Amino acid sequence: MAGPRFPTDELCSRPLLNIIMNDYLDLIYPLVPVIHRPSFRADLASNRDLTDPDFLSIVIALAALTVGLLPSRFPVYRAMAPDVAIRFDTRMAMINTCVDMCMRLRTHSYWDHINLRKWAVCYLLSVGCFQTGQANRSRMLEVESMQVGRLLGLHRISDYEGLNRIETQLRKKAFWLMFYTYAHSTLLAGRRERLAFLDHSMLQEVNFEALFPLDLDDEFILESSILNPPSPIASPSTPGTQSQPKSALGLTSGFILHSKVFLKAVQEALTPGYCDWERRHTPEVRLSRLRNLLLEIRYMLDDVPGPMRQWASTGDANPSHSPETRQAISVYDDLAPPGGPKSANAKALPGQVEIMRANLHGTHLWVQSLLLDQIDVLLQNISQADSSESGSYTTALKASWTEREDVCRQMLHLLHSMPYAHLEPNGLYLTYKVRDVGVTLLNCPYEGHERPARRAAEYMRDFTRALSRLDRSEIVNASNLKSWVDVDRERILL
Repeated sequence: MAGPRFPTDELCSRPLLNIIMNDYLDLIYPLVPVIHRPSFRADLASNRDLTDPDFLSIVIALAALTVGLLPSRFPVYRAMAPDVAIRFDTRMAMINTCVDMCMRLRTHSYWDHINLRKWAVCYLLSVGCFQTGQANRSRMLEVESMQVGRLLGLHRISDYEGLNRIETQLRKKAFWLMFYTYAHSTLLAGRRERLAFLDHSMLQEVNFEALFPLDLDDEFILESSILNPPSPIASPSTPGTQSQPKSALGLTSGFILHSKVFLKAVQEALTPGYCDWERRHTPEVRLSRLRNLLLEIRYMLDDVPGPMRQWASTGDANPSHSPETRQAISVYDDLAPPGGPKSANAKALPGQVEIMRANLHGTHLWVQSLLLDQIDVLLQNISQADSSESGSYTTALKASWTEREDVCRQMLHLLHSMPYAHLEPNGLYLTYKVRDVGVTLLNCPYEGHERPARRAAEYMRDFTRALSRLDRSEIVNASNLKSWVDVDRERILL
């Protein structure tokens, strides 16, 4: 006798859907934590999507996200389900089916009641479409997520009153995911046509410190209470020094670290009256501010847990080498039945730490490169204002080139030291950060025969090889270009 028909069967069979959801939980959740992990597992196991349209939408949207971010898994999905192989030749086709299914679930009164799940659906579909190069569809879905985020008051800590502890934690994480989009629009000139999640008036009411989530993983957060976190462990001490306690390394810890890098990156733009401040101060003063900010950012990750450091090797995430990771795994394994959720979490944790490490340091190096771009522009402005300073401009560019070269070298080390499986879940976001860092090598101020120029050429070849491995978009992704057509204007031209 046939089993129950699920609404998700339009996309794929239930066994395949469960595999996709497990891939999300194991590989993508650390970067995009839009669900409460224990609750989601329980709701999925109880087939809540049969009766809850919002839960059905978020499951479909998570499938779109996972297919978009894990191109290497798509052939596996097709091999496991012949019907999927027949209907979906590309990831884009499967993602577009997910979007269409979610849109059909919207009734005329869909937006009369909002919740975080509706925000998550817009956000996840936007990211999924972006990964295959659908810049325009992604943009419009992103705007929806911004609007819902504003209506939910994600940026106002006062609007969190009355929420249970799980919802509070989820909304704080949602705020930072949206803040990343704001930071991109602030830092990248190519996104000026996009709307922003925050504006200058809203920034004045944002309490960033209060909006950081609790540094606890989902398993310790219940609707009405917070469980005691794992007890700290003592790190090995050298003779004459006292051992220092270290907290267990959790997924939320990595999320918070990454959010702090973005917050520091847009620190100047967050200053009240920043636009007027720029006009009132000379390029020299602004140059000094940028150099100080660059120095702060360069060393802000010095005290991160060992497995999350830039120079950690893949083996450092192994529990036998890392006290922090070993402590976290023991928390999940404690009294967990074999094959249960805690056991699955413990098994996935070492790889998740590596995925977060790639994300953290990829962003950290990208931000430094963008600041160096701004410094170079100010140096050029100073040179143009005083023609007698042209020689010092070239000298200054060469001096900053050492810093630029160091950032490129660190990015290449990060890429070469990590297997593709740990880079892949970061998607095109990491790819574009790598590209933005690598392309600066084209502006080398040295002559072609000089050693720095020769090194730059070799680094460029390395970046090209890395990008060919990372970029799995199915069409040319024109996210930083005008990718739409104004048909009324086209008719006039004709």
